[in-house]
Amino acid sequence: MWSAGNDVLYKMCADYIKHDKQDMITAKLWLIGRSYAAAIERRKKYGGIETEKFFADIVIPDLYKKHKEFDEKIEKLLKYDCPDEYNIHFILELHKYLTDKFKKYTGLEKRSLASKYLHFHCPNLFFIYDSRACKSIKSYVQKIRTVKYNDTYDIEYQDFFYRAMKLKKFIEEFSQSKITPRDIDNLLIFEE
Repeated sequence: MWSAGNDVLYKMCADYIKHDKQDMITAKLWLIGRSYAAAIERRKKYGGIETEKFFADIVIPDLYKKHKEFDEKIEKLLKYDCPDEYNIHFILELHKYLTDKFKKYTGLEKRSLASKYLHFHCPNLFFIYDSRACKSIKSYVQKIRTVKYNDTYDIEYQDFFYRAMKLKKFIEEFSQSKITPRDIDNLLIFEE
């Protein structure tokens, strides 16, 4: 049902993967956030500032200022075609990096927005986290007790990510075919 809209977001992020143009940072953040009910404008911090000024004076200049560092982290992941034990550390660290930035701007945990934003930049690596997916995955996969928590990761996203990886692996073994993080997302959101 939403595939055409998602295709537009995937194409936009592929065509403008870098964060070296302020107008494209704004477009990507605004469209992904609004499309996925995770708008960065929902905030505690800077609550008295209108949305346009919040973007123009706070969010975009900071993301743009650090764009080389952020783009290097994304570029490092582009060589991988699926999440695995070799790249999971980079995936979870990048998610935490962006979540921390969003918290600095908003005063809120924005792990859902971070996962969605990163998913559209690296669609084969990032599972989409939100409250529905988090609730749904718990009916499929119990908490993985062997996971060691790392303070360079967002603990809630790490737990969700490991469950999603386990579910992905189970489905792939059962179906004898590869599935993507988008496939997991579709399964989880339509589970309810």
